[in-house]
Amino acid sequence: MKGEIYKKDSMIDLKYLKLILAIDKNGSLKKASTQLNLTQSALSHQLKKIEDYLGIAIFNRSGNQLLITEAGKELKEKGGLILNDLNVLELRILEIKQNHLKRYIHGYSESEAQRLKDQAKSIEEFLHYDSLWEIGSTILEVGCGVGAQTEIIAQKNKGCRFNSIDISKESIKKAQSRIKELGISNVKFQTCDVYDLNPKEAERYDHVFVCFILEHVSEPEKMLQHIYNLIKPGGSISIIEGDHGSTLFFPENNYTRKVINAQIELQRKKGGNANIGRQIYPLLQSSGYSMIEVSPRQIYVDNNKKALIKGFIENTFTAMMKGIAEDVIHEGLISKSDFELGIKGLMRTTNKDGIFSYTFFKGHGIKK
Repeated sequence: MKGEIYKKDSMIDLKYLKLILAIDKNGSLKKASTQLNLTQSALSHQLKKIEDYLGIAIFNRSGNQLLITEAGKELKEKGGLILNDLNVLELRILEIKQNHLKRYIHGYSESEAQRLKDQAKSIEEFLHYDSLWEIGSTILEVGCGVGAQTEIIAQKNKGCRFNSIDISKESIKKAQSRIKELGISNVKFQTCDVYDLNPKEAERYDHVFVCFILEHVSEPEKMLQHIYNLIKPGGSISIIEGDHGSTLFFPENNYTRKVINAQIELQRKKGGNANIGRQIYPLLQSSGYSMIEVSPRQIYVDNNKKALIKGFIENTFTAMMKGIAEDVIHEGLISKSDFELGIKGLMRTTNKDGIFSYTFFKGHGIKK
């Protein structure tokens, strides 16, 4: 019996185990079919199929009643254990996924969603003046989050068709709502991981757009290689990433530097890399792309740039640092008092004599 259940080409999959448990519990095909959301004839056919395959009777018929046999009891017992183990495993996977979402999803909270929108708008002219693709192109946006970048690139490329994906249902809902509100009609959203897109089955794209995603993944090269197979020959990829190590400010403040370093270390401990911007060229190169071009996009802010003071220093960078306060303090990466002094140092850069500078990197590569 055990060999039959577990052999590689066995017909006993989950549906048959569930079928046996349901019939035994209900005592009849009619009641069991309701529980399993099957027609009575379909359930009867499946039961006969598994009994014929095993060459044993699992149930004896007595009028409208089905009584489980001794062999059936063994199947039910072992099947129940298997199903219970699978349920435990599924719950554990769900727990891991939820923890993953809490750690890595852009826009997981309302405040983070707003920060990303502020960031996108405040530095749009620096990052997207060249985010232009040929009319009629199909473009995959990986990790669209709440759609902060989506609304910019979609409106700049009204003649293109976008498929914007993210692993967070909540983020996708927010993105869909915003895109609908703006009347943008060339974007389709999909809740999925980029690794769920099978290169043999998925649509091949003319271009792929990746923004602020690689910093959060532990194997960026692996992701870029997977994306490579989703691109049509001659198609391209565009990547935008930040680099926290590029942060400069005046007046210099040791506590502010501690805060930034704590954020970098926190992201490293979570499997990411807050300094990944400087690695775009070698990552594209090692992933098989050709004709690679990378350009720094420096955001320099002094007192003459009021919009950037509000939009970038306060609502983007400082807001991001405030958002990791609980985590970095809990991890022992910085004390609460030092963190607060570091935030004050950041805000000090918005004064008349202050300056702040941060560099993003934008890379472009072609599939050979």
